Amino acid sequence: MDKIEDMRKRVRGGEPMASIARTVGISEPTARKYARMEDLSPEPPKRREPASEVLAPYEATIDAWLGDDCRNWRKQRHTATRVYVRLREEEGYPGSYSTVQRYVRRRREETARERDRRDAAGCLLLDWLPGECQVDFGEADFRVRGVTTRGKYLTAAFPHPDVGPAQVFWGETSECVCQGPGNVFEFAGGVPRR
Repeated sequence: MDKIEDMRKRVRGGEPMASIARTVGISEPTARKYARMEDLSPEPPKRREPASEVLAPYEATIDAWLGDDCRNWRKQRHTATRVYVRLREEEGYPGSYSTVQRYVRRRREETARERDRRDAAGCLLLDWLPGECQVDFGEADFRVRGVTTRGKYLTAAFPHPDVGPAQVFWGETSECVCQGPGNVFEFAGGVPRR
């Protein structure tokens, strides 16, 4: 970088380009290129993943598997390894694992970008007044007496004191829907206006 700055000073001083190129130790066309350039920051290399001819006949199958995964629990979705194994066993795929891995990664990134674009277009700004509350159910895995069990939990969000008590239930029945908010409001010491 110091060479380039030195070369540019010499050009501004009126020194001939051939003389500058010989002194700096570069070719004359390269010296001209550096003298004309305004932005000297290096361009990041553009990486383009070539389309695999071996994988092309199987892309529709992989897309169908990944599309079905959207309806599955997160832990039950296909990994790139599982996609590769299924392709070999069920479809007789002759290619390499890395080709499948790159394709699965690219498809997941495209799906995530599309989902983010849809979510951004359909999001609402939630504005809460004091004394309002929002109640919702969620699910998580809990360890109970050494056994992992998936349970449901009811959480209440009070945005103004910024408190969110939660209560675990083992179902989402109408009894849970009635009992949960009652317990939360009793804990909070009152019922919100909305």
